Parts: sequence; C-alpha cells; structure tokens
Amino acid sequence: MIYFYHLLSLFVAILLLPLFSLIALSSKHKWKGLIHHFGWVPTIKNSDGKTLWLHALSMGEVVAATPVLKRVREQNPTLTIALSVTTDSGYAAALKMSIADYVFFHPLDCLPFTQLALKRINPDLHVVTDTGFWPGLIDLLYRKKIPILLFNGRLSERSARRYLIAGSLFKDTFQKFHHLGMQNDNGEKAALTLGVDRERIEVMGDPKYDAQQPLTDAEKEQLRKTFKLKKDTPVWVAGSTHAGEEEIILETHQQLKAEHPNLVLILAPRRIERVEEVVTLLKKKNISFTLRSLMEHAKTVILLDTMGELAQVYSLGQVALIGKSLLKPGGGHSLIEPLSYGLPVMHGPFIENIGHVADKAHELGLAITVKNSKDIKEKVHSLLENESLRQELAEKALSFTTEQKGASEKMAKIISKTLTI
Repeated sequence: MIYFYHLLSLFVAILLLPLFSLIALSSKHKWKGLIHHFGWVPTIKNSDGKTLWLHALSMGEVVAATPVLKRVREQNPTLTIALSVTTDSGYAAALKMSIADYVFFHPLDCLPFTQLALKRINPDLHVVTDTGFWPGLIDLLYRKKIPILLFNGRLSERSARRYLIAGSLFKDTFQKFHHLGMQNDNGEKAALTLGVDRERIEVMGDPKYDAQQPLTDAEKEQLRKTFKLKKDTPVWVAGSTHAGEEEIILETHQQLKAEHPNLVLILAPRRIERVEEVVTLLKKKNISFTLRSLMEHAKTVILLDTMGELAQVYSLGQVALIGKSLLKPGGGHSLIEPLSYGLPVMHGPFIENIGHVADKAHELGLAITVKNSKDIKEKVHSLLENESLRQELAEKALSFTTEQKGASEKMAKIISKTLTI
C-alpha cells in the first residue's frame, strides 16, 4: 500500500506546486515559507552533536512542545532542534518561543518533497506530536533507520476505525514508530486497535499542563488595564470559537445583558482569519464591540484579533466557554488554559478530542455541558451570581491542573534516551 501511496504522491506533487502556491498567497507566513512545503527547508549542519526534528501542527502543539524541548536542550546542550509546523499561528508561536534552532513549514507528504527535506535536515530522531501522521515521510524515516517517536498522541477509537478503513496504509504507519506516548487511556486502546505492540505504547499525560505559566497578580492587573476593564466588571470568555458558534454566543450575551448590564464578553475566534467574518456578524446584530488591537474604550464585546493572548485572557474572566463543541462535527479545544486560571468551563456536547480532560473536570464539577443558548445563559448567570461557588471551583481547578503536570519530563527523558541509541 505504501508503494502505491509514494507513486501517487509523485503525480500529486505536480498538481500541488501551482495549486498550493495560489492558496499560500492569502497566508502571510505560508507565502514567505512557500518553498518549505516543497522540501526546500533549511540545510542543517551540526558537527558538534545530533539533530532532532520535531513536528508540531499549530500553536497549541508548539506551546505544548516548548517545555519538552527546554528540558531536552538542558540534557543535550549540543543538540540542534529543528521545529516544523503546519499553520501560520504555529509558525508565529514557534518564532516567539525561541526554543528551536530552525523553524519551517512541514513539507507536503509527496515523495520528491519529503526526500529533499530529509536530505537537508538529516535528523537523528524525528518526533511527531498530537496527530501529525504523514505515511510517506514516516516510511522514508523508517527505511533510513531514523527512530520515530509520537508524543502527546491523540487518537480516538473513531479515528482508529477510520484509519483501518484505509487498509494497511495507516496500520503499517503506526507499526513504524519506535515509541508512542499517548495523552490518555483511550489513545492507548486506539493504538492497540491499530495493531501496535503494547510494550511500545505508554500513557504519559498532556504536556500542556506543564506549559501553563499563570500570571502574577501584578501582571493580571496590568492586563485588566490594557483591556480597559474595571476590577469589578463581570467578564466571560468564549475561546477558540468556530463558524456558527459566534451566533449562539452573541445571542446569549444579549440576553445576559438584561440581568448583568455591565457584563463584558471577550470573544476569541479560533482562526484569526475569521475576525472580519465575526465583525460583520457583530455589526449585523448592532452589538457594541471593539477589537483587541485597537482597545480605545471598553465595549460590551471585545473581539480578540491578536495571536498568542487567549491563554492569559482567561485570567480576566469568571467563566469560560470552549469552542468547536456546540455544533457537529465539533471535537472541542483544550480546557486546560481556563482551568489553569481557576475558571469553570462550559463546552458543547461534541468534545471527542478533549474527552479525557473533560471527564476528569466533570467529576470535580469544573466542566459543564451546554447544548444551546438557553443552557449557556442559565449557567453563566448562575455562576456570576454565586461568588462563593466560583471561589470553591477555582481552588479545585488549580489543584487539578497542578496534579496533572509531569508529562514533559517523561517525554524529555525518552527523547534523550533515544538520542543515545
């Protein structure tokens, strides 16, 4: 099956050259790094030590990988770290973190592009994070006897079934990993379903807990001033929202304003490219708003149009709602950031990607399932009215997120150990 995949990729590569170039025109970073996608990644020469190539899909994965890479760097001072990403937000975050020696976009998984990239990087170890499974590249790495590790692996049983439908392609791909570090037990079960030997699978937890660096009281106060918010202003945060969800959230906010006139909503679309779309919606509904990048006066809605701020913005709120969960197919985004600031978190019914965190949070009363505008209004109102409950939940949330730390250290140890093989 993999031979057919490589052969097909040769023909696909011819089509992708012009098509992908046109698509990249609308992307600030992708256009600048266009040649990376075609294999013209930085040429890496490291005469003093070895080279680690880690792939992180987007900003969330880059943030999660940062504490791991810091530990690996401490343990291997001469190591060269090459970090590839898929999205603009991931690229911007990787540059900001300054943890890698080289940052570039991941080559498209076509034989000529991946072969060229491998020749230029010449890695001693390849690490995949989350769900970045590229069969063609993984096969080339395997044939060159370059160890491949999966960390913060996220696999659901539904995903495993879909992979099995593809025949032997993905099943064989997972067999080529040297070690699979999964987020949770469900991921372990899914990997076993794909035929991976149990001794090569380890449940390590989620390094995003280690990546959280809560603000000091002084930093929170400064952030509040930046957002033109008074200390007693009630705030709720809707983070990582997707198309269709903003309509529900804004309808809810308008209803809540009747009982909480001073309430402010900080609305953060998952993709910054959608800001104009949300602006149009706000104007259509005649809702007073301001863009975070302009922040001249406080408004009833603050639309976050900057990258990399959402995690800290949760510190301004009393309750949060996580997007990509209210409408099908959903999947959900991380609950960890708002929980790390002690916020109770609402989410919709479609949370396949975050079920492992949501289940634990529900057990402690920290997570709340909402299905529609009516549900959201009732829960936000109830929490805003009950300060003692919020304080109790904040203590539980902070304790919970602290207890979950430690995955980064486990991952760093395995990377360092594998580099010595």
